[in-house]
Amino acid sequence: MLKNIIFDFGGVIYDIDHNISKKAFQKLGLNSFDTLYGHQEQQQLFEQMERGELTDNEFRSAIRKIIPNNVSDIEIDDAWCALLIGFDKKKIDLLEALRHNYHLFLLSNTNNIHAKRFIPELDAYKNFRALFNDVWLSHEIGKRKPEKEFYLDLLEKHGMKTEETLFIDDLYANIEAAKNLGIQTYYLNNQQSILDLFNKDDIFIETNQ
Repeated sequence: MLKNIIFDFGGVIYDIDHNISKKAFQKLGLNSFDTLYGHQEQQQLFEQMERGELTDNEFRSAIRKIIPNNVSDIEIDDAWCALLIGFDKKKIDLLEALRHNYHLFLLSNTNNIHAKRFIPELDAYKNFRALFNDVWLSHEIGKRKPEKEFYLDLLEKHGMKTEETLFIDDLYANIEAAKNLGIQTYYLNNQQSILDLFNKDDIFIETNQ
């Protein structure tokens, strides 16, 4: 019996487009952004940022070393956050409804600069963290997907059984890591929405993948 659902954030709950940040950084003079950062993989600088190993200023300083132009903090932050498109209120309403049937958790690879943008935006609609039993953001926890400890620590903290837990993500490497731990999974492709995965009674209806 399914009791727990763990959601990814970007691409699942909140819409993102890495190409928009790529173009924004190109305007600042960084033409190699897509080789440094992407949805499928990113280099050490961005992984460190997602683990909370760098301060915002340390991240900006590192970016300045690879941008030929003199740019301000706000220009870097705006370019870095340009990928944050926004959210469909129906998805947030769905999460609120699902709480009647499941324990909900968020497991997201993100960073402080992004979180300072999207959390107030979401809170302006509904108290975002209150939608979940627990919210694990990588930069706050010090771990990131697909590291198995990121999943296992969350399961252990809340006494969740893998066979009673579903993980929904739009990145297959993260799905594979969860599968290897025995967690039920659903890979959400770019043609799907979480709104398609539940029936009118807010019960998960899709076949596990």
